[in-house]
Amino acid sequence: MTGRNGRGLREKPMTIIFNIVIFGLAFLMLRLPYRYSLALVAIVVVALLRMERKGAVDALFSLYIRNRRVAAFSALICILAIPVLLSTFRYQSHIAVMALIYAMVCLGLNFQMGSTNMVNFAPAAFMGIGAYSMAVMTVKIGVSPWLGMLTAILTSAFAGLLIGLPTLRTKGYYLSLVTMALQLAFVQLIKNMPSIGGPNGISGVKAFSIGGFSLYKAYTFFGVKLTPHFFYLIFCAFALIILVYVAQRIYISRYGLALNNIAQDEIAANCLGVDVPRCKLFAFVIGGVYCGVGGALYASLTSFVGPNDFTFARSLVFICMVILGGMDNPIGVTVGAFLLTVITEKLRNFSDYAQLIYAVLLVVILIVRPSGLIPKRVRDYCAVFGRELLSPSRPDAGPADKD
Repeated sequence: MTGRNGRGLREKPMTIIFNIVIFGLAFLMLRLPYRYSLALVAIVVVALLRMERKGAVDALFSLYIRNRRVAAFSALICILAIPVLLSTFRYQSHIAVMALIYAMVCLGLNFQMGSTNMVNFAPAAFMGIGAYSMAVMTVKIGVSPWLGMLTAILTSAFAGLLIGLPTLRTKGYYLSLVTMALQLAFVQLIKNMPSIGGPNGISGVKAFSIGGFSLYKAYTFFGVKLTPHFFYLIFCAFALIILVYVAQRIYISRYGLALNNIAQDEIAANCLGVDVPRCKLFAFVIGGVYCGVGGALYASLTSFVGPNDFTFARSLVFICMVILGGMDNPIGVTVGAFLLTVITEKLRNFSDYAQLIYAVLLVVILIVRPSGLIPKRVRDYCAVFGRELLSPSRPDAGPADKD
């Protein structure tokens, strides 16, 4: 017991140091000029691939699980520190907010593409449904943005249910073609609906506020003028933390196991008692909820929504983010969304070559690391729930030490 306690005392400072290093690298990627930022991204990608090959990423995950309270608290402090460090840098704060919003959408796509192996080419359409619901409710009807977000979540979830129903009879390439057709149809539909702005979109979407305190506004504190993204970045960070936590809980639940069974062999999963249609619908509905949250936050951030914001090209970007980070791993998906968002924004001067960059990056990742930078991990229920396995050599094995 003493040795175990001693190990815990050594691991806690290491956990804090690793968090500081990780969030410090994220801050430098946002803050540095594009040449140095892209060089740092390349170094981080190579380092992740090397660490994964050596098993260091697994060891790091185990360290965080054993010291999850310390890891969560120190990560929260680091997350709150980034908006403070970016408080006077408007463009970098905007990149950070966009990375968080895209991570939410990618987490929703991961339920279908990563967990269930259903390639969905319409994540931008789900995001657009949430964004347009937010815009219609706040601009056309004039309700509170919070009610607009609730409407966006419900609308996107309902859209996931409607889209999921006809796809129950399809799988593989046919399912991909169905979702691709839905993505293209969504863009054409909103372009030909004058009631929601048509090709001109909807402007004037309200920003979130709490008791008259706007979350997207430039405030001045002690003579320092903050960017309008300051409080909005904190708000989006907390929203992403909640969504990542929910995604992780679903991953280790029986629903997560059922989704993986369907991905491996749908017929075998059905024989084992898995309700395949119900699980597929669940993947589409929960994915729609995540995309709806991201769409509502995006609409409130830009105060404008238009059909060009939710095209098929945007869906391909989300798919690249999921593949880059690591399918069926919420942490990996979040990392992939952040890295690709930084790459996209830092190369904005070369936007004409964006699709070429995405294509080359996707091909390289699929060849070098098909499972992504941070592949999905083996479920360690004993570590997650603080238990140790009973073994003949250790009949007294009991609950593990908690943080």
